Amino acid sequence: MEVKHIGPPAHAVRNGVRWEHIPIGDQWFTDRGYTRTGARSGLAHLDLVMHFREDWQRFFKLLAERNVYPLLFHCSAGRDRTGVGAAMLLEVLGVERARIVADFLESNTTFPQDLLTSRQLAPVFESIDEAGGIDAFMRGVLGLDSADLESIRADLLEK
Repeated sequence: MEVKHIGPPAHAVRNGVRWEHIPIGDQWFTDRGYTRTGARSGLAHLDLVMHFREDWQRFFKLLAERNVYPLLFHCSAGRDRTGVGAAMLLEVLGVERARIVADFLESNTTFPQDLLTSRQLAPVFESIDEAGGIDAFMRGVLGLDSADLESIRADLLEK
């Protein structure tokens, strides 16, 4: 639905680039725009993860591909889906949560009329902790395996 309204990237931009459309949250878009239908008040970012697990699995499987980098990922606003994806990726990479939250809040400089807060990520972090940590969350909730996580870390961390 989002691509229907906004359109895919221009062909010239995609020339020589692999473009993957992973429609995370597409069901929350209507002809009137982004509605977050099905998201619970205060839990929209967690619902974004839990309602679209297969899409997140596909996203992280893409990150686990050995020859996919450099890689750019984004959504239409670059803050909700992109912010949650970046937060989970940074958690996989072992970044301190305070730094992850600060990164998440950076989009507030672009959207001062619709500010994100640290409380929006808190339920995501709570779910990760309840699962036994990020590795257990990625395996048990998103269906990744240890090899996927090892590949992501191997490609994105320096030893």
